[in-house]
Amino acid sequence: MKENQLENHELYEKRSYFITVDILKGLAIFPMIFGHGIGWWDSQLARNYETGSLLLGFFIITGVMVFPCFLFFAGFNQVNSFLKKGLIQSNRRQIRSRTIKRSFAFFILATVSLILMSLVSSPNDLGKIVNFFFTWHLFHMFAFSALFILLIFELSCWFSDKNSIKLSIKHFMMLGLFISLLLVIILFVLFHDYTTTHPSSFPVELEIRKIIENIFLDVSSSGVIPWLSYALAGGLTASYLNLTHFSKENILKKSFIVFFINSLLLLVGIISLTFEKITSAGIGSPSSFSHVFISIGLIGLINILLLLIVDIYQSIPPEVIKKYTHPIIAISKISLTVYFVHPILAILNPEIIPSELVLYMIIALYCLFFVFLAILWKKWDFKFSFEWFISRLS
Repeated sequence: MKENQLENHELYEKRSYFITVDILKGLAIFPMIFGHGIGWWDSQLARNYETGSLLLGFFIITGVMVFPCFLFFAGFNQVNSFLKKGLIQSNRRQIRSRTIKRSFAFFILATVSLILMSLVSSPNDLGKIVNFFFTWHLFHMFAFSALFILLIFELSCWFSDKNSIKLSIKHFMMLGLFISLLLVIILFVLFHDYTTTHPSSFPVELEIRKIIENIFLDVSSSGVIPWLSYALAGGLTASYLNLTHFSKENILKKSFIVFFINSLLLLVGIISLTFEKITSAGIGSPSSFSHVFISIGLIGLINILLLLIVDIYQSIPPEVIKKYTHPIIAISKISLTVYFVHPILAILNPEIIPSELVLYMIIALYCLFFVFLAILWKKWDFKFSFEWFISRLS
């Protein structure tokens, strides 16, 4: 018994931090920059990527999966934190306060982003600021998903205290996340035809119906349905694996289930490609079936495989992984800052880029610039980055 407790305690300590999360978040930054770079160079080519080269198609397809990846890990990290700290009642007030403050910070970031977007896109029409102010943005989605998962956690705590069969908080959380994810996917399927035939203007028109549609449906920019599904999928994965409390053997058994379910979702997404190409708000279209199911399935598969190899069984020594992935881990710590800063390239006239190959060479150098910036900035703990301000606020 003591040996098992010791083993679980050691695993608990090891699972306080997952290298996999930083590696995948760091890698995701590069297709984001490439995708935005292609859109700046030729927006029509980005939207009709199937008419371009295979390499261009690869960059666009992986690029539109970047923010699903970030939302997935936002939910994954949040639920892991709840399971690690929130099971102790004295910690719950701090968890609640921190989540609300971080969500408020993302709401502020979304507002600032949209105001800046208004000033850049319509400098002579300041009245448009109001339209942009009420337009739903991806950062709203980060805030909303965090508050939604917090609500599930709070309800789980309440039901755990009130139920007569004494189900634990983690069981109620897993059930709540599963039902919510299933509901979002069902609503996505039901409203899919509507979103594809009723696209909304950007920024949103100042009508109550349009504003509500803009928030809840994927008619313009990352609506709750289906974008909440990515955070819920990450949270559900974390709650099911319960990485801070189970032994390696139990995690391996559960990993097979996670692998199987994500394989099915990926297969559904691939089958969807037979009648609908991958589209997303990132290229100016509502999310397609293929985008949603391939994103969840593929991110889930890569995540579980790397977790087993890198973090759980440590098939490669952590020191070796950290040594060779140091630049990727470093840039993952300022992913939000890179998102805000990298569009500065758009001040240049895209006509100066003579060919697609030259474009890729310039974007690759731009990526290297951010890698070196992250490595250098790390010496000062990324002070004054957006992540640093959010951390201090919460």
